[in-house]
Amino acid sequence: MAKVYGIDLGTTYSVISTLDDNGMPEVITNQDEGSDLLASAVYFQDGADPVVGEVAKNQKDIEPERVVEFVKRYIGKPDAPTYEFDGVKYDPITISSLILKRMKAYADAQGHDVKNVVITCPAYFGNEEKAATRQAGIIAGLNVLNIVHEPTAAALNYCVREFKENRKIMVYDLGGGTFDITLFDFSVDDSGKALIDVIKTGGNDRLGGIDWDARMFDYMCQKYAFENGTEVSDMDDELRATIRAQVEQAKKDLSTLEKKSYTIKYDGDRTRIELTRQEYEELTQDLVQQTMDFVHQLLSDVNFTPDNVDVVLLVGGSTLMPMIKNAVEALFPGKVRVEQPNLAVAKGAALSAALEWNERLADIQEKVEKGEEITEEDKEVIGAATDAPVISDAAAQLMIDVPQQVSTVKDKLTRSLGPAVFVSEDSYMIDNLLFIGDEIPAEAESVYGTRVENASEIVVNVYENVSEDRVNKHITPSFDANGDPQYTDPELKVKRIGEVHLQLPPNTPQGSPIRVVFRSSTIGLEVTATNVETGESAKTVIESDVLYSEDDLKKAKNRFEKIQTSGQI
Repeated sequence: MAKVYGIDLGTTYSVISTLDDNGMPEVITNQDEGSDLLASAVYFQDGADPVVGEVAKNQKDIEPERVVEFVKRYIGKPDAPTYEFDGVKYDPITISSLILKRMKAYADAQGHDVKNVVITCPAYFGNEEKAATRQAGIIAGLNVLNIVHEPTAAALNYCVREFKENRKIMVYDLGGGTFDITLFDFSVDDSGKALIDVIKTGGNDRLGGIDWDARMFDYMCQKYAFENGTEVSDMDDELRATIRAQVEQAKKDLSTLEKKSYTIKYDGDRTRIELTRQEYEELTQDLVQQTMDFVHQLLSDVNFTPDNVDVVLLVGGSTLMPMIKNAVEALFPGKVRVEQPNLAVAKGAALSAALEWNERLADIQEKVEKGEEITEEDKEVIGAATDAPVISDAAAQLMIDVPQQVSTVKDKLTRSLGPAVFVSEDSYMIDNLLFIGDEIPAEAESVYGTRVENASEIVVNVYENVSEDRVNKHITPSFDANGDPQYTDPELKVKRIGEVHLQLPPNTPQGSPIRVVFRSSTIGLEVTATNVETGESAKTVIESDVLYSEDDLKKAKNRFEKIQTSGQI
């Protein structure tokens, strides 16, 4: 039986899992640290391999300028920071690839051969963030079968263990740096197979546990300053680092204790400060409320009340804080389940990987039966075999056994997508072709005309947004026809994510038809522009400033093959 893997690439911690011989998900232990988790932190030690994990995280107290954390918040975003260590430049994509390489390394050291994977991402990630996550996997030397939404993975893990009847299930997913709220419709057919259908998703991919940490840090600094009769603004980097080292432990302590005292050692002195759970909850009540506002909005969007929801699953390490469970329980009394907060997503990703793998093998067998051409990618999946009967047999042998109750997962788009087109002489607007809520994979097309005589090429500017209006589809883009920034309704979260160029033959008349096709999956978006009269098509690769081009991606993969990661200094 083939092996596939699920990876929860988290803001603060990451997890890798696979399926055991019974088709049930199991986490691969990080034996370097005796933990199921790997801290998503990278320490670039001088003249040696990058260190990934808890050791790297702890090194931030000593060499903060050489430790990088929380890159998931920036992956695929235009404001992503860049770093340089020992003459090598890094960005959130390549930093993420090092975290993935570390998980692959310690899993392989235990007899695995991690290659075919599903990586998860927040449901509220847009196209560029998902594509960037996939590129991180490619640079790490992985074959990324799919990018799956974290709540969907958690729901799938719940389904395989608990699901017996039709239910409406909400997943409240508060991780280290992101928050998702997703409502699912679970149903079971007569044979016991489950269908998992996403009803609605909301969230904020820049709201998570590190925001609670920041509040705790600020408060501890204020307490320290008060005890010593100083000002927070007077604290130096060493003192701040000493206090910051206590923050995560304090957050964990106050999840089980009502109060706890801490000693801050600095400059030969000791300062004792006391923290209480009540103080901490008062400090962060507005953050809790932000998450609950998303819950209320989602219920309103689908005309649900809390009574319509049967189960609420708490997922993500930050849901271990009592204030979170208390807030959710207050709205959904008796319905809240703590769903393996740190592990559920990775386990569900392993199940999703098996489903995706089996589907690809079934597609190969169908091609053989129909006498269709077997692609090089197909051959790579099943090995080097080229004879059709051999390929079909190999595909059958590579099928992965999954529990009977796991069946179909129907995920939905969380962004609307469309090209920017001229709707009049001077009006440049977005014409959405795909919409929030469309089942993935989704495809739509439209035909437009060239705007001027004798154009040598057209440029299809591609946009995403959160408009759900399928009638009044025209939306003002974030840039005008000249490429200059312009006002856009911030509520629609309009974002230009790339462009596709199509060369035109000489003397192309004005109004010549151009067919534009959008194809979207959880992995990303493909856009094809075709000259209807000549049949010539543009490349389907979206060119984006925050993503690697195909050539640069190959170069990065080759360059990072030489970089090894370590779990120890």
